[in-house]
Amino acid sequence: MSSRLRNALLAGTAAIALAVSAAGLAASVGPAPVTGGPAGADLCSTQASAARSDATIATLRGFGDCEIARRLTTLHQLASVVGASKGLTSPDAGHLSSEIAGEVGDLTSLRGAIDAQTRIAPLKIELVQIVTDYRVYLLVGPQVRLTIAADSELALKPHFDQLATTLAGRIAVAAAKGKDVSAAQASLDAMNAAVAGAVALATPVPAKLLALTPANYGSAGGATVIKNARIALVAARDHFKSAAQDGRSVLADLS
Repeated sequence: MSSRLRNALLAGTAAIALAVSAAGLAASVGPAPVTGGPAGADLCSTQASAARSDATIATLRGFGDCEIARRLTTLHQLASVVGASKGLTSPDAGHLSSEIAGEVGDLTSLRGAIDAQTRIAPLKIELVQIVTDYRVYLLVGPQVRLTIAADSELALKPHFDQLATTLAGRIAVAAAKGKDVSAAQASLDAMNAAVAGAVALATPVPAKLLALTPANYGSAGGATVIKNARIALVAARDHFKSAAQDGRSVLADLS
């Protein structure tokens, strides 16, 4: 096997590995990891029970402080995920970092208001705002993970472009030597079509996700946008995996 053909094989193998990595990201796009889960059943269960059984300033404040602390922990985790991501584009990373920082600042301010509140009625309203005004688990966590998945999948395209160029060259050489390259060309065409399909699926995802905010989550159909993003990214992953297999078929046809 020539060094050029070997390099093509390595490129195809790398593409498969990258596709699997992106698939893992797309498959694990639930709420941000934090002990007790997004509902806070474990972390804030004691405070929630106390607030339900005896709704005083102290018990309501304790519940609110716990829920905010839980979200701040999650947001700091998400900030670390964004900062460590090698797949995010710079604009998307900047957008997510800014969004997370804003959520941290606003939740910290809300905690100060809750701690200073001396009346039960407005305190209850402030507690509701923890969920309705920030949507850390319904929106921000999925935004981060799905945007990383989308950008990571789109980053596969240059690898496949390089592989396509190499394989096209090998096909041309083989054809010039009189070899029947119809099967290899068909596999290459299938690879290129699969890559194009994957890119078409993944490309709109980041912009749609990052257009969502806690304020427009309901009116913009945030839950549907996130659901559709997951579906699109899983489909794009499968296209990339098919493309990698098609690339291997080209190599087999030429061997």
